[in-house]
Amino acid sequence: MKTIGWTAAAGSLMVLVACGGGGSSGSADSVASSAAPVRISGVVAQGAALVDAKVTARCASGPTASATSGSSGAYVLEVGEGALPCVLEAVSADGAWTLHSVAIGNAGTPAVTAHITPLTELLVAQLAGTAPATFMAKATARTLGATITPANIANAQATVGSVLKLMGVNPAPITDALSQPLVAASAVQRGNAHDKVLDALAEAMRGSGAKLADMVGLVTSRARTLERAGSSVLTGQLGYMGDE
Repeated sequence: MKTIGWTAAAGSLMVLVACGGGGSSGSADSVASSAAPVRISGVVAQGAALVDAKVTARCASGPTASATSGSSGAYVLEVGEGALPCVLEAVSADGAWTLHSVAIGNAGTPAVTAHITPLTELLVAQLAGTAPATFMAKATARTLGATITPANIANAQATVGSVLKLMGVNPAPITDALSQPLVAASAVQRGNAHDKVLDALAEAMRGSGAKLADMVGLVTSRARTLERAGSSVLTGQLGYMGDE
């Protein structure tokens, strides 16, 4: 298998879990900014594009924002200047998929790309050390700011790449699951290399009998064990799930 290209931080699995749009309703911690908005956009996909998925952003400041994905899985929403970082949730039209992601940017950033896929679901699980849905539900300005940092994201990217390798999936085509161009297969287009990694992960999970919740559980509840014991523990767990 080719060398993983996720980040310079990628190495052994000893870093696993080391790190710790439209209307508005509710608030993460403080009031919305009246300054120029920040545009968050990306693609919602689980391999195939998720059309008409409801996307919600909960940010460090300002009200929650929401949008609906289009025919290619693409979505766009706006939050107030200074609202970043944000945690995102996408729920498919049929309710079968709930996926999460994060958005981060520097001061003055006018636009941020944040795809929402099974890869970013694992990334958020590693960042938060808990189920992504729980992290989003309890998000505050303090927890978002402390958790969603460039360094933590780099380590999480490395972790997800290592998990893919253990699942027999080559992650080399992707260097950044959050922002690297993603064209999801749909009725209107063919998928690109990023999408093919999502397809390969879905196939590997079907072959092993593992579900996305199983993968999230490994990245969260077994964090300390994995950190101490390394890749052999994860390999054994994936094998166990495949035998069930």
